[in-house]
Amino acid sequence: MTYVRAFEHTSRLLENNPMGDPHVRRVHVYLPPDYSDRRREPYPVVFMLAGWGGRGGRYLDDPGSFGVPLPERLDDMIRACELPPCIVVFPDGSTRLGASQYVNSPANGPYMDYLCDELVDWVDERFHTHKSRDFRGVMGHSSGGFGALAAGMLRSDRFGAVTSSAGDCWYEFLYTHTIPQTIEAIQAAGGVHPFVESFLACPNPMGLLGSRAIVAMLNLSMASCFTPNLEVPLLRGDLWFDLETGELLDEPWNRLLAWDPLRMIDRHVAELRSLRFLHLEAGREDEYGLCLGHRQLAKKLERYGIRHEINEYPGRHSGHHHRMPSRLQRMVRHLTET
Repeated sequence: MTYVRAFEHTSRLLENNPMGDPHVRRVHVYLPPDYSDRRREPYPVVFMLAGWGGRGGRYLDDPGSFGVPLPERLDDMIRACELPPCIVVFPDGSTRLGASQYVNSPANGPYMDYLCDELVDWVDERFHTHKSRDFRGVMGHSSGGFGALAAGMLRSDRFGAVTSSAGDCWYEFLYTHTIPQTIEAIQAAGGVHPFVESFLACPNPMGLLGSRAIVAMLNLSMASCFTPNLEVPLLRGDLWFDLETGELLDEPWNRLLAWDPLRMIDRHVAELRSLRFLHLEAGREDEYGLCLGHRQLAKKLERYGIRHEINEYPGRHSGHHHRMPSRLQRMVRHLTET
């Protein structure tokens, strides 16, 4: 029987955050078949991070008539001995503007600390875990993939395994090629504030608004994550391009680039070398160029002698959550190797 529990977790760290986002978050936890606190061997734990505009529970959405829900697939794999029994945690790292990118920001709040300290400790206290980073992993898709990479570099004391599925990287392309669309959407709305307010007022912006508006909102939301500035109304951050010409603005652009995993690697070689498992995966037709970004990550990892795996598959950026069980399988097998 599939066993997913939903908890209301009250965060001390996210309380009174500048964006006014809720500090009480729903956290879903998957427990394997026959889970027992009395099991001789504790369970490995994997935190699964959602992408921009989503919460962890998105991975648990009903796939419809022709798909099998993720928890049922994990149940089947565990019963068939294809996946070691494990606990999977689905956090909520969302913000009013779309996502926290799972980093600490004075504009959003300390989401990295929330994930790595509060939630990790909460899971270890509540469930039968190893209480060790060597048996704990983090993975995610898109912005969730970035969050996993960032956690592996900034908090390797908490996570011993990382999987990035089309994780954000190669910012020179990722955050520039959609600048024209972003400017068009903002100008059509009459400015940043009217655009953001109309986007947030839409009852289902991800489903009802076009891709141009979604891309524009994504770009704007990154300011509060990577180029925070509490004096900027609404966005709480500085844009890295001119809203009329699209010209890159040196100071905020360089602050943004500092968060590119391709550049972060240089500052966190020892942490990456300490990981038990590092996996990069992306669709080879990814429209955001993240397959190419991953190839660049792999080349730099090779130069530093950092162990990793990389693979690609046919497909674009979205529509690949069905690959999460196989990613989880690879990670948990490494976490349970002696």
